[in-house]
Amino acid sequence: MVYTPPVTLSCLTSSVNSRNGGYSLGESMTPRHSIPSLDGLRACSVLFVIAAHSLEWIRNTPTVFPYLQLGTLALLGVDTFFVISGFLITYILLKELDSTGGIRLRKFYFRRFFRIFPPFYVYLAVVGILAAAGIVHMNHWALLVSGLYIWNYLVLPNSWLVGHTWSLSLEEQFYLLWPPLLAKLGRKRSLYAALTVILLSPLSRMITYAVYPPWRFFEWAMLHTRLDTIMFGCVLALLWNNKQFQRVIEKLLRPELFACSLLFLTVIGPLFETGFRPRYQWIVGYPLHGVLISFILVYVVKKPASLPGRFLNLGVMKHIGIISYSLYLWQEMFDGPHVAFFPWNLIAIFACAELSYFLVERPALSLRDRLEGKWKFLSAPTAGESRAVSQQNTTSDAAVLVPDK
Repeated sequence: MVYTPPVTLSCLTSSVNSRNGGYSLGESMTPRHSIPSLDGLRACSVLFVIAAHSLEWIRNTPTVFPYLQLGTLALLGVDTFFVISGFLITYILLKELDSTGGIRLRKFYFRRFFRIFPPFYVYLAVVGILAAAGIVHMNHWALLVSGLYIWNYLVLPNSWLVGHTWSLSLEEQFYLLWPPLLAKLGRKRSLYAALTVILLSPLSRMITYAVYPPWRFFEWAMLHTRLDTIMFGCVLALLWNNKQFQRVIEKLLRPELFACSLLFLTVIGPLFETGFRPRYQWIVGYPLHGVLISFILVYVVKKPASLPGRFLNLGVMKHIGIISYSLYLWQEMFDGPHVAFFPWNLIAIFACAELSYFLVERPALSLRDRLEGKWKFLSAPTAGESRAVSQQNTTSDAAVLVPDK
């Protein structure tokens, strides 16, 4: 599973379209509110993962209809996080790109450092201490592999407690590649690049299977075989202010299409995945899920007054979404083969997540904001970035790079 930290600096405009009860795709983000429905969508994603990991081991069977393999429920949560991640990062980068023409890669990575690393490495430290004390048993090399964010290419046995870092590894690799590429290529060529990745990913999965046997059936984890799901979110952001795209999507945002998308993702898709994988997943499943999740994202963001929008914006759902990063990290400690005393393990998961959020995440963000105010060099472009700004300002793709808050 993957996590995208909550974005609170940006928001789709609070001007609600009175005709459809939602947000116009042409309206911009502002720094005053969180994007409607996205925290709730994160909450659903992390709850899918917790449910799949807990139920599979409680029942001592991987089967709960329609999830003939409960792992498909967890992967649905992963796919949703991937799309959200690609959308948020790309939209925020483009928002800055369009508003100032500045490129601040140092500032982007500085802010991501304080958002992602502190809770992650605190979790790894706790796992390492427990393993050293003999309280838990795991492959000690797994701590190093996960700490380097390369777990998705070096999956090791006997390492459940860090097994979920495959998706974090994939996303960190995405962070390293996509922002500089977006800054270099601009909006139009980045769109072509993202679409190319989506089109070539099924071929990449099949070539990987044929050419390198040790990676067979790990296509769900590696950057070059799963990047297409994140790219759907990137494409959505790149098209967000396109007038033709707006006209098309406005016609498609109907409750019945939302219901059909949700039905396919939660019922029909899992049956196909179980019955035909990898033939279904490699060629059809991942791309189709990317399209449907992207549609659901647009629907709930544009229509927060709809029934699913109201559900996702409930206070409890928003809070679960806000602490979803810590929930995702710590759920591995108390479910799967470590599940015990259900449902009391859920209390332990949420208690650890709350402690992580209030004792690690928030202080780290406060420190980041203080340092950012003092270290002015973070806002100054490097020579290479200045040249990129100059080149961008000669085209209609002029833009700015800023991390999510």
